[in-house]
Amino acid sequence: MGVRKSVLILATGLVTLVWGAQPAQASDDWTVISGWSGLSNSRATGWVSYPSPLSEDADGWGRVDWSGTNVEVHAGARDLVNDGWCAMTQIRYQIYAGGSWSNYKRRTPTVDCDINDPQVISKYYSANYPTRYVHFRVCIGYRDGTPWDCTSWK
Repeated sequence: MGVRKSVLILATGLVTLVWGAQPAQASDDWTVISGWSGLSNSRATGWVSYPSPLSEDADGWGRVDWSGTNVEVHAGARDLVNDGWCAMTQIRYQIYAGGSWSNYKRRTPTVDCDINDPQVISKYYSANYPTRYVHFRVCIGYRDGTPWDCTSWK
């Protein structure tokens, strides 16, 4: 294998590694809507604390409403410690597109980096594709929505 081909393979691998490290927003999977539209089923996480209820750095919540595979989500996050980290609520889900269900996708609809805010509440989002297995977790991380450490999925 020639030097140019080796450099190309290395560069391609590096681009893939850097691209893969970016937060997966999957914004084309969701559309902002004006509010809850009255779907027949609902599940809310209640407040979830990071790292635990006994020692809170951040907390947040998530709500999913659905009817079949029509899904809407809404979330909130609250930064509780002036430590340079941001609080965020993240969701994961699967969509049906191209004839099959996707692997889990992730989105971070709320990020709060200011302990003076009572909480940051996301807009309401409606899924653009049939959606299933929606879970939420609370994380601390960076301003751009990239999580550093998180609770387990709820």
